[in-house]
Amino acid sequence: MSGAFLSENIFGACDSHVHLFMPDIFSYSSDRRYTPASATLIDLAAHNEMLGVTHNVLIQPSCYGTDNRALCHGLTVLGSDRARGVVVIDVDHVTDEELRALHLKGVRGIRLNLSVSGAGDIARLRAEMDSAAKRIGPLGWHMQIFASSTQLALLLPVIRDSKITVVLDHFAGGAALADQIAELLQCPNIWVKLSAPSRVSSAVDHADLASVVKRFISIAPERLIWASDWPHTGGHGRRSGTIEEIEPFAAVDDRQDLHRLACWIDNDDLFRRILTTNAYALYDF
Repeated sequence: MSGAFLSENIFGACDSHVHLFMPDIFSYSSDRRYTPASATLIDLAAHNEMLGVTHNVLIQPSCYGTDNRALCHGLTVLGSDRARGVVVIDVDHVTDEELRALHLKGVRGIRLNLSVSGAGDIARLRAEMDSAAKRIGPLGWHMQIFASSTQLALLLPVIRDSKITVVLDHFAGGAALADQIAELLQCPNIWVKLSAPSRVSSAVDHADLASVVKRFISIAPERLIWASDWPHTGGHGRRSGTIEEIEPFAAVDDRQDLHRLACWIDNDDLFRRILTTNAYALYDF
């Protein structure tokens, strides 16, 4: 593969991890850890056009807590033919009726964001994950996990025992956990999201991820998906001041990241499948 990135080569591509921030319409949670800038559906449309993306998966950001109204609004506007959602819920209090309503809107998973909440007690997390699996399993939903490499390493035995599909964010910790994740990918219910290389790699051009991608491809090419992580929130030492201070988004060249991924994969057909049919299968398009 030449590595040349042309949007027409991936028509139908699904960006499997984007966020909406619309505080003028949907207020952020009062106990949030940060206050992001605005990123609306108009901004998302521009992002999609720049990359040639036609499908999106809206991921609930931590600043909204369990209030998924902004995400659901996005699903309604974008339509079920080109959008899905991953929400954050209180599994002990959400009703079956509420879960079914979310499913009808296009929700297909829940998010566990340990980068915000912390790893906590592993026994407690195992119990919480088991409880969540019982609630969302009948709907065919998956559990998406965002954790640091240290947290993820502690959770590996719990993830391995999961009875439902588990999606690991952001290269599943990157090079630091490549051996463990390669072993975990032997389980048919484990997926990895090739997203946000800057979150897991500080190497020049994130070069350490090239071998990680090739290794994952050799084990489970049908269970890899791509995402940009637009509009790129995250600390990286930038969070300071009061909670009311608006944190700007990180400057990330999504087009360059996607071009780099195409070079690492080095196979036109597989690159296209990771951006399209793999995502369609996981998110039930």
